[in-house]
Amino acid sequence: MPAEKGAQLIADDIINEAKEKAADIVRRAKKEARALLDAARFGAKEEMGHEMKEARAQGKHVYDGVLAEGRMKAKREMLQKREELINEVFREAEKKLQAQTSSKKYEEDLIHITVGAYKKLGSEKVIIRANRRDLKLLEKSKDTITRELGGGERAVNISFGEPIQTIGGVRVGTPDGKIEIDETFEGKMRREFETLRVKIAKVLFEGSK
Repeated sequence: MPAEKGAQLIADDIINEAKEKAADIVRRAKKEARALLDAARFGAKEEMGHEMKEARAQGKHVYDGVLAEGRMKAKREMLQKREELINEVFREAEKKLQAQTSSKKYEEDLIHITVGAYKKLGSEKVIIRANRRDLKLLEKSKDTITRELGGGERAVNISFGEPIQTIGGVRVGTPDGKIEIDETFEGKMRREFETLRVKIAKVLFEGSK
């Protein structure tokens, strides 16, 4: 084989080997680059997933807060409406009581209320207070009240005080003002308010009677 031919073959082998080594280096570089890129993508995905989880958790927290606030607001409004309805019933009751005081039967009832208050007080000498209209009725019925209280069996000393603000009924007290029986409509309603309120609520919201 000519020397030039042999030299060419050796040169070709060196070049081919160099190309193979270069190609192997390029392959390994590409593989490492892909691995780094995949790792970067995975890291970004993990970070994005973490951010998404945080965003979802925060969103749920906000949603739960809005929902809870909405429920509380609805409950407050419901309770407010409930109280308004109950108060409306009391207002209607006052109107009916006001209308009742104009009836003939009320005059009889007023005497019985006064006699009952006198007996509860347990004092022979009393001062009766009522609104201006009812005081006039009671003054006209003084003899009737005295008879109802026992007449001659025991001393009955009745006097009438200044008019008071009330729908109806009376206040009967001792002259010194230390003891008083409040049998006005408002007084009775105040004393029975909670009991009446419960009964009204049952009728309105539970259908009970």
